[in-house]
Amino acid sequence: KLKMRRVRINLLIITLVLMCIGVVMIYSASSVWAQDRYRDDMFFLKRQLAFIAIGAFLAFMMMSFDYRALRKYAKPLLIFSSVLLLFVLIPGLGREVGGARRWFRFGIVSFQPSELANIVMLVYIADFISRKKSQMKDLLNGFLPPLAVLGFTVLLILAQPDLGSSMALAMIVFVLLLIAGADIKHLSGIVLLAIPVLYVLIFSVPYRRMRIMAFLNPWADPKGSGFQLIQSNIALGSGGLFGIGLGQSNQKLFYLPAAHTDFIFSIIGEELGLLGTLAVCILFII
Repeated sequence: KLKMRRVRINLLIITLVLMCIGVVMIYSASSVWAQDRYRDDMFFLKRQLAFIAIGAFLAFMMMSFDYRALRKYAKPLLIFSSVLLLFVLIPGLGREVGGARRWFRFGIVSFQPSELANIVMLVYIADFISRKKSQMKDLLNGFLPPLAVLGFTVLLILAQPDLGSSMALAMIVFVLLLIAGADIKHLSGIVLLAIPVLYVLIFSVPYRRMRIMAFLNPWADPKGSGFQLIQSNIALGSGGLFGIGLGQSNQKLFYLPAAHTDFIFSIIGEELGLLGTLAVCILFII
């Protein structure tokens, strides 16, 4: 008990440190853009603090809740999340951004049902494993049922389309099944079958193929598909070992798109240097 208490305290401290880094860096990366777009340089800082407050409340609620009680809600939650994944695809209900229909919008708050589906899928798989642990090596009774549920959920997420989330969810479920004792031959067979499907999904869709080619060689199209990666590399490279100083980033001045969201790590590298980025990575690893 003493050891677990120490683990929980350490986890809480690390989480608080990462949250503090996040708050500071989101303000640093977003203030100029927020002032230009919303006439309020603290717009994203306020939103982040509101999200932290909501998250802290939900975390406290979960700490007071016996997670084992989720077992009896695993299937209803799975059905509910699947319905949301279907509804988000309906024009007028789901919000479309950049050709992808992944969000419900409620005022200034966006909700992505695939994120809920990820959690619900883990609850369902955990419940299934606990009930069928002795049958996990059985193809029909232990392996195919969770795989069918995973496949249905992945198809709904792919329809948004969101290949990245689908792959991440599939990999996590496969790891859980492997740890639970599923036959390695069954898992290997599915992986081998998935490789050509994945190849088609990537290279038959122009923007996905473009992203892969841009990742391999962003300088082939420096003003188009490679622009973000090049600007990201410039930010990281400019930071050097110690960074150019907190709040002093040049790339956030409308050079690096999505500087306060997808590419905030690049801003951390520019302002806090290699040491700053390593510190963040080490905190996540711990």
